[in-house]
Amino acid sequence: MSAAGTLSPRTPDQPMAFTRDEFVMGAVSSWLFFLGLLTVTEVAIAVVSDVMASVRGGSSGFSSLGLLGPVLLISLLIAAPVSGIATLLAAPAIRRVAWRLRARRSPWLHAAVHAAFGAAVGALTIVVLQACFLLWTGAAAPLPQFGGSCLIAAVLTSASTVLGWAVTARNARRWDSGRRTARRIHARIDRDAAVEDDALEA
Repeated sequence: MSAAGTLSPRTPDQPMAFTRDEFVMGAVSSWLFFLGLLTVTEVAIAVVSDVMASVRGGSSGFSSLGLLGPVLLISLLIAAPVSGIATLLAAPAIRRVAWRLRARRSPWLHAAVHAAFGAAVGALTIVVLQACFLLWTGAAAPLPQFGGSCLIAAVLTSASTVLGWAVTARNARRWDSGRRTARRIHARIDRDAAVEDDALEA
């Protein structure tokens, strides 16, 4: 029994086990990290674009800081639902894999697995969006632009997935050790969660 008065799913044999609520919190954290990283990336692109334009003595175009507000708004209005749907669709697979690794203590292994999943989901999302755009308009983005979009999406999604897992794992360890006294909603253990965990073992 932990200091907060609730059971922890982690045991000496399964040091990286987790509850359903912990997983949900990790998924939501990853989604929020993605939106944050996307915003930072677009700001950085706008700054670099303006700097390069000033050096060359020309206009920086649509990536300039003057258009950053509208660009960010439109980008997040598209990215938030798309990345949210991608998170929901990918969650069952990554949960199953993470549950299989619950007995493996190495954080580097878990970080690598989450990074690989994130990169794959990010790149696949761009591929699906490109296919939908092609079917809708009959036109496809140039190969360099398409490849660059896949690379950026893969990097951002990989980083955000690892960050979401790392923050959730750190909080879980702090709660287990009694260093966090906040209400542990994420560690609630109920019969539904137990049934789901048993199903994952199958």
